Amino acid sequence: MALKVLIERHVKKGHEGYLIELLNNLSTELFSQPGYVSGELLQSREDKSTIFALSTWQSELDWKSWEGDPKRLELEARIEPLLTEPSKLTVATSF
Repeated sequence: MALKVLIERHVKKGHEGYLIELLNNLSTELFSQPGYVSGELLQSREDKSTIFALSTWQSELDWKSWEGDPKRLELEARIEPLLTEPSKLTVATSF
């Protein structure tokens, strides 16, 4: 059963471009991760400061491995100061 991970981020005004650049760098790293299926970056139409990252994983174990990966944690540490609030993570399974 596939696992979906949705991360919602609210970026400070004027930092949208840099956040998207960092998220694209993060996305590049995903292609070498075991169990990674697909992903996309989305921006709210109503509030351009809201950016979503949606990824699909083969299993929860695959996601957990990436969640704790040092490369991911380093990029997340660079992303956090650009946000107005902590990232919101939602994990769901497909039917």
